[in-house]
Amino acid sequence: MRTKFAKGKRGFKKESKQFLNQVSVYGGRGMVYTSPESNGSYYFRTWIAEEGKYFRKGLRTKVKSDAVKQGEDVMLDILTKIKNGHKIFGMSWGELCESFLQHTQERVNTKRITQERQKVIKTQINKWIIPYLSSSLRLSEISLHSFLDYGMFRRKETKNEVQDITIRNEYTTINSIIKHGFRLGETPIQRVEVEEIKITDPARRDTFTPEEYKEFYMGMKDWVKDSYNQHEKYYRSLIRDFILITSNTFLRTGELLNLQWKMVKVSKHKGNRIIHINVPASIAKNNKNREVIARGGRYFERIKEYSENTQKEDYIFSKRDENKRISKALLNKYWNQVKKFTNFHKSEKKLTLYSFRHFGITARLYAQVPIYEVAKLAGTNVKFIEQHYEHLDMVKLRDSALQTFQIDKDGFVLRE
Repeated sequence: MRTKFAKGKRGFKKESKQFLNQVSVYGGRGMVYTSPESNGSYYFRTWIAEEGKYFRKGLRTKVKSDAVKQGEDVMLDILTKIKNGHKIFGMSWGELCESFLQHTQERVNTKRITQERQKVIKTQINKWIIPYLSSSLRLSEISLHSFLDYGMFRRKETKNEVQDITIRNEYTTINSIIKHGFRLGETPIQRVEVEEIKITDPARRDTFTPEEYKEFYMGMKDWVKDSYNQHEKYYRSLIRDFILITSNTFLRTGELLNLQWKMVKVSKHKGNRIIHINVPASIAKNNKNREVIARGGRYFERIKEYSENTQKEDYIFSKRDENKRISKALLNKYWNQVKKFTNFHKSEKKLTLYSFRHFGITARLYAQVPIYEVAKLAGTNVKFIEQHYEHLDMVKLRDSALQTFQIDKDGFVLRE
């Protein structure tokens, strides 16, 4: 017994109560028609044999000749997409992006990328990449040139404050999504054309001068003393030590937030409290193990004095009332508070928590620590250090720093 539609569906229903004023288009491949509910407006329909579904589209016209012309155009467009390997009924753009995020989370689970990197990708996709098109847009409607204006969109949405390097990084994510769709068989293209962006001058992140750093450091002391209860005192103390540790070790924010007590060890050296930090690849931005040795051991010892979460598996920067690491949102909340308390929120510079890592690296360069050693400690490469710090007038800055407070021969800031 032959099953229904075993040879493919052919033709269309004849004039009926549902399909009125039918006119075949493109040699009978499609049909335009009205219906009792359409109030005279025409629709187009065709059978997509490759996917076993009817395709329907409203033509928004009551003129038969216009409907026929539009129907011919729609049918031609469908045939072209099928010929080029597009699916007419496939994933939406939002569904593909969600599939890609599931894929990148699997890469986190298998330690190919860090969870922090996954969070960055997720923010790129949900905040900018999906909204640029539409979550419901079918992949069949995405072409090689669909993202050529993405850079313009990003600049308009951020009032031209977004950096070119950020747009270029997001273009990389976009093409990774498209390639993921190709591997799934949902798109016939492996990449899209993007705006050519040449980074001729590396982005400069604002940082503190030695004088500013001393002013901010002294202001933090008063900020902690100004705490109105023990809850506030705990978090203000924790954020203060977070900042001081960043300045001395120049670990990245994500690396510090994921740091556990088992990864650190304090020792004495020539009367100083030295911290030894083993940064595992699982929390490092570049997915590589590295060892950091720096001053600042006393800051870790101080945290142990006021924190209740000090076991080997505990996070160093943990919540007061439970053994969970603090969130970036909470960290930024208190960072904004201390900036306001010290009046640095009025600064023309765009100072962020990253500015303290930048300051720590700069301090090593003040002290003429070899670039290779600085790059190794910072978990980056020599080329990056050369590109981003070559503009510094080391002699002038070093003299300025030594007038304000002492920096030793290894580039550690001495405040005692």
